[in-house]
Amino acid sequence: MDRRIRKTQQALGDALVALILEKGYDPITIKEITDRADVAHATFYRHYHDKDELLRRKLEELVGEIEALTKEPALQDAEGYLIFKHAQENSSLYQILLSSEGTLAVRKWLTDRMAANTLRTCKPLFAQPNGLIPPQVAAHHIAGSLLLLIEWWLDQKMPYPPHHMAKIFEQLIANATLNAIRNSTS
Repeated sequence: MDRRIRKTQQALGDALVALILEKGYDPITIKEITDRADVAHATFYRHYHDKDELLRRKLEELVGEIEALTKEPALQDAEGYLIFKHAQENSSLYQILLSSEGTLAVRKWLTDRMAANTLRTCKPLFAQPNGLIPPQVAAHHIAGSLLLLIEWWLDQKMPYPPHHMAKIFEQLIANATLNAIRNSTS
């Protein structure tokens, strides 16, 4: 993609994020976004149909970054830390993703993608013959719980560093769920 296009899209996305944090999503107008980004009104419509599309694309970028962190085999031992570090570095976007009404479909999509990745990376651990807990249920529990834990952490102004939150996630959610799978029988 052309550097100027990327720069314009970045400016529009950043303007939207700043406005959402100031006044919420619904009252924002395209004019406010373009004024904040210092681009012409017509420029907005060359890139996006409406502010919903701009928000969706901005959040999809975030989701792509999260997926990249969780797919790298060499980084899977540090996956929890990397996700919390990413949330810390992109806290504004995570707060919008996790607490805005207009992002429910993106959150569901993210949860499904994270669950699929969990199933892929933890497949041997989920192989419990005659287990009561289906692997898909456990994977969605882990993914959904991780997002809720990130949301709580951000709401509390990140009282613990990312490495500490990763350990909490590992003990409270990941290990507890895997232990429940190991100890379940139908």
